[in-house]
Parts: sequence; structure tokens; C-alpha cells
Amino acid sequence: MDIALEAKNGVQKSTQITTLKGAKSSDVMNFFNRFKGQIAQALPRHLTPERMIAMATNLITQNPKLAECSLPSLVGAVMQSSILGFQPVQALGECYFVPYGGQIQFQIGYKGFIRLAQRSGELTDIYAEIVREGDVIEYELGLHRKLVHKPVLGNTGRILYSYAVAHYKSGGYSFVLLTADEIEKLRKRNTSQKGSTSGAWATDYEAMAKAKAIKQLAKYLPLSVDIMNAVETDEAVINIDSFDGGVLQPESVEYLTDGEEDEGDEVINAR
Repeated sequence: MDIALEAKNGVQKSTQITTLKGAKSSDVMNFFNRFKGQIAQALPRHLTPERMIAMATNLITQNPKLAECSLPSLVGAVMQSSILGFQPVQALGECYFVPYGGQIQFQIGYKGFIRLAQRSGELTDIYAEIVREGDVIEYELGLHRKLVHKPVLGNTGRILYSYAVAHYKSGGYSFVLLTADEIEKLRKRNTSQKGSTSGAWATDYEAMAKAKAIKQLAKYLPLSVDIMNAVETDEAVINIDSFDGGVLQPESVEYLTDGEEDEGDEVINAR
């Protein structure tokens, strides 16, 4: 039996309810233990199913709104984070589980994007930064393109830009710069962000702004098909049925954005 079908049957057999609302920590852990085998198959070597279950349980008990979401989207988010080798701990910034409309939206954090890009084996470095009011920034295009950022230590001014830079083993680099308005435009393309900031944007705005810059840059990096598929599932609702033989099918997930994110992007390459 494949992972998706086994997990789906597990949800149907494990409980008569559709969510884990009101469940104790021990109940949540017992629920995930039913999928221990499937999670173990999906995980990379550096993570164990016990640790993954413990982290997911802790995340859900810390945020009761997650427990009110559908079980298929809950298991789907855990499975996807397992496949990508992300630890679902908000402080780590690799991925986020965001409750919206009774389902869990899977979001990749900026550190998650960096990890995915590093797996290509084509980069020597990749990073993202925030430029605040009061910092010095030099941005030049033309024959000699460059981006120079001189931050002021301890600066807490408003965010003016976010940018991401990738250096290639073959030499050269690429970078993308987003203005504050562009960051906000990208944020609001997510239907859960139409109003005021919420979820990870409310608690980790700087990190999410960096993630947006890296996501724009990632579209032009030498990444594998699997990694690009993972990037495409950012901000999606992933249900159990989205997996086929343990492999996520991007076309079967539900996206909560209202358009493409590459409009107006300008990626600078210097090789």
C-alpha cells in the first residue's frame, strides 16, 4: 500500500472527528504515532519519526488553531515537511503551518529556501538580507552590476528592501532586490493575507520578506525538478491525496495565491 493511501486509511480509522480540537498533547501524539511508518519512509536520515512527531505535536499544542484544521491537511503538512527534511519548529524558520479556512497552509521559510537551494550542489553561497531606513545601499545596473549594502548595527528602522544573492561554483552570482511595496504585493497575493498581517507574517515579517526574495531568485537558479516542485508548493494546502507513492504531486495541491509571483521581478546575473 502506498504512503498516501495508508495515511488516508489511518485518518479514517483513527478518529470519528474531523479535527483534533480540544485534544490533549498525548492525544495529538497518539494520533501521529498511527502514521509513524509513513513518516519514517519520508524522512531523510538526519531526522527520526519520533522527533518529527514530537515537534509536530508541540507545534499543534502551542497553537490551538492548528488543531481546528482538517486532519487531511494536517497530515499532508507533516508529510511534506518530512519529505523536505524540514523541522516544523517556528523558531527554526524552515517551514510554517498556517491555519486558514479550516485547513493548514504549508509555507516555506527563508531558511528552508536556502536549504533547498544548497542541495543543488551548484552554489558556494546563498543568503538573504533586509535593508532598513538609515542603512546605505548602492544598486547599479548596466555593464558592471553590483549591490552593496552597509547596514547600521542595531538599526530598527522600517524595512525598505529585501534581497537575495546566490554565488555559483562556476563563478559569478545572481541577485534580486525587492522594494517594500513589492514585498507587500507578494504577501497580499496570499488569500490569507488580504487584510492585516497574520500567521508567520505577523510574528516573523523580516524572515518572510527574506523568503520572498529567495523564492523569486530560486526560479532562476540551477535547481533540480524535485526542488523546484517543492518551491512551487509554498503557500499551498497539501492533503493526503496529494501524494502518489510517497511523492508529492504539485498539480494536486490547493494554492492560496491569486497569481504568479514573478511579475516585475528583475534578477541580475553576473557570470
